[in-house]
Amino acid sequence: MADLNIIERANKILTFRKYIREECRKKGLDYPSDEKLAEYINNENNYNVDTFMDMCINKKGIFKDPMDDFKAELALIEWGPDGQPTDEEIAAYVAENGYNVHGFITHHVINTYKGFEKATLLRALALDDAELVKLWNKFIEEGALYGADSYIYDLENADDRIYLTTHMPKDLRAELTRKINNAKLHGNKVRFIQWFELNDNSMHIKTDIKSIIVAYWSEIFERMMGYPMCYGDFFENIFWTECVGALGYNMDNFVK
Repeated sequence: MADLNIIERANKILTFRKYIREECRKKGLDYPSDEKLAEYINNENNYNVDTFMDMCINKKGIFKDPMDDFKAELALIEWGPDGQPTDEEIAAYVAENGYNVHGFITHHVINTYKGFEKATLLRALALDDAELVKLWNKFIEEGALYGADSYIYDLENADDRIYLTTHMPKDLRAELTRKINNAKLHGNKVRFIQWFELNDNSMHIKTDIKSIIVAYWSEIFERMMGYPMCYGDFFENIFWTECVGALGYNMDNFVK
């Protein structure tokens, strides 16, 4: 479509608006907002009434409800017989957080925990990512359930950097450097990685540490309850503090 001057464009929009109103009246439909008309014109770069009405009637394009796509993605997840989220839970989450599938999964899994298990998880999630990585690595080392490849390396930890520099193959270190530099170009930061040294020698950047803790909390919880001395300050700050609070005491009263 040839460029229109401002007067021609205004007339075109008004005419388009008029035809859409007429079509909606004929079909007994509510007239879409002027914002929707503007969005259609800007996106499609045309004034095709039939195309616009098709989108409107069949909920396509700009009229597609993002909730449908959101629910469709959630439906692909194997929640288990007791873990299926309700429409009410989904709607409440979206109203507060938007259409963040990964965020919803974490939110939903947190709510599957109950009582003391959930209370200690929420206390753990108040820690920063660096502390959560230390907790995760302690769980991997103490429990010996998943093997050394599950260890998460902190690139700001001197010991981790020395280990990677000493043991990681040169080509993999070069790949890591490229990933770090590429992240910087986009205003992001690479800090945590997993290196499957004993498996396929692949390297993966980890950005959402909290979701890892949430997913494995039932196992972490069990290990910390069974072997509290192995977890030191983590047990005291997460479990013991929660126990003291549940009994109506304040830990601050015991700190001199």
